[in-house]
Amino acid sequence: MALLCAHASRVIDTPNYTQQIMWSTLLLLFCLAALSGTVAPICSEGSETDCSLNGVCNNEGVCVCDPGWKGDKCNQLKFKPPNRLEPHGYFNGSMPTWGGDVIYENGIYHAFLTAKGYNTPPYDESDRYVCNTAIIRLEGKSPAGPFEFAEVVLPVYHHETHAIRAPDGTILIYMIKYQGGHMPDLLSELCLIPGCDASYNKSHMVIGMAWSKSVYGPWEEKVILDPWPGLVNRSSWLCQTNCPSVVFAPNGTAVMAFRSVQCDRLNSNSTVKEKIAIATAPHWSGPYTIQSKEPVFGWHAPEDWPPSLVYPVGQIMSNEDPFIWRTKRGYHMLVHSQLLPHLSTRGAYGYSKDGLSWTLLPDLMWDANMTWADGSVSYFKRRQAPALYLDTNGYPLYLLTPVDELYQNGCNWGNGWTFIQSIEHD
Repeated sequence: MALLCAHASRVIDTPNYTQQIMWSTLLLLFCLAALSGTVAPICSEGSETDCSLNGVCNNEGVCVCDPGWKGDKCNQLKFKPPNRLEPHGYFNGSMPTWGGDVIYENGIYHAFLTAKGYNTPPYDESDRYVCNTAIIRLEGKSPAGPFEFAEVVLPVYHHETHAIRAPDGTILIYMIKYQGGHMPDLLSELCLIPGCDASYNKSHMVIGMAWSKSVYGPWEEKVILDPWPGLVNRSSWLCQTNCPSVVFAPNGTAVMAFRSVQCDRLNSNSTVKEKIAIATAPHWSGPYTIQSKEPVFGWHAPEDWPPSLVYPVGQIMSNEDPFIWRTKRGYHMLVHSQLLPHLSTRGAYGYSKDGLSWTLLPDLMWDANMTWADGSVSYFKRRQAPALYLDTNGYPLYLLTPVDELYQNGCNWGNGWTFIQSIEHD
């Protein structure tokens, strides 16, 4: 400690001189306190927000974390190293998947996942999310599997699955739904060319919901937010609404987090990028009303975030794939954060007391390179679209993230599969 403190001004090496001075000063203050035998509290006694709404600060100024969380500010999930010999999700080489949710019913764990819709010639050549995507149901013996395919629940085109049980017991599936004309031919250029650009100014993807009394159906469905063609202002950050996730307040109000972006990104200012917004409804059936006048996590990443985690400093905020849930302390959200330098694999965590005003943390929420219990390593090129399997108190038991060990752009299936990682509870 003495040697570290003696060279504290040299410890923090960032390309920003002002930030270098700031971090070096903070380290010096910590060292002085440590060498004198007293370390300043990191939180205020009784505070939950100082502990990211995942714990409470004790009388010694230390966060006592809720089950499943760790870190000085209870801002990190407490992952268990996965074992290749134990269930850890769903891999099907002939049917790529891209995340979803697990619901327990009748002694079976039902995984509702986004999957490649057509997997046989010639339509399997259509590898783009914007054309060839459906929602399937799997059956398993645990929240992590092993799973067996049961059925296609919602055919092409349905995407970005989020399934939840409503307070009255109804099973709800929130998703992206195609509306406003016929689907493009799956063998057309739109559906065969790689890349994402064509999906924006020609998008007919809106937020929909399906519902049933049981995981086995039958299902009814409807559009619940911004029917095609959406806003007249095609350059608005709130024009195209996607990627819904819903949680329920104690009074039954539905709180929906969703990703929004410009409808016409090719012919307008594309520096807006993807943002997160909130909508609410008095009942799960609607009507859903957008509450956010501005992106809930702001327009730019805060300039005081550590450059080791977010660089360049102050870059345009870009998030998608929200997963929202609630505990006794408030509301929580995981997102795929597309901030550099970890844009393809980065997870981020945010919290809110009321579900409307949010704080996003800069920390990386999961590792891109997965070290297994046997010491082997998987190098994920993409790890995104998070969801959690929660206990009855809202504490996380498993993290679901779609992954791909081969590089693909963000609009193609590639070899995607759904990885489910256990979270430790002491």
